[in-house]
Amino acid sequence: MLFTQAQGRAVMDLATAETVGTVSACTVAPSPARIAGLRLSTRGRGHHTLDWNNVQSFGPDAVAVEEAGRIRNEKSIDPSDHAHAAHDPIGKAVLTETGLNKGTVLDVEFDERSGRVGHLLTDEEQIPGDQLIGVGSYAVVVTAPQ
Repeated sequence: MLFTQAQGRAVMDLATAETVGTVSACTVAPSPARIAGLRLSTRGRGHHTLDWNNVQSFGPDAVAVEEAGRIRNEKSIDPSDHAHAAHDPIGKAVLTETGLNKGTVLDVEFDERSGRVGHLLTDEEQIPGDQLIGVGSYAVVVTAPQ
C-alpha cells in the first residue's frame, strides 16, 4: 500500500467504537525499514502519534487501536524515538551515505499488516526499504549504489 492511500483513514478505538482521529502522516525507522508510527489529526489541539506496535489492524476503511489511551501526544515523544515527527520521510531529500542526492520522498510503499517498508518512492526512482539507513529532520539517508 502507498502511504498517500492511507492518509485520511479513520482511526477507531476498539473499546468504544469511536473515531479518535485520522491518519495524516507516518514516521519510519530503519533496520529493518518499517513504519514506526502514524501521526494523527485529532479533535482538539496538538498533534498525536499512534505507535505502529499499538495498531490492532489496518483495514481498507479504518485503522483500529485497542484503546485511545495508546495514542501519545507528540510533545511527550523524545526526538530520538522513531515515532517522533522528525522521522516523517515525506517531502525530505534522499541522500546516499556518500552525499549523492537521489531526489525527494514523495511516498512510502509499505505492508499494512507488518508495517514493513517495501520502497521509498522519490521523484526519480523507487528505493528498496532495505537500503534505508535513517530518517532525520532534514533528509532520508540510504546506502550508496555499489
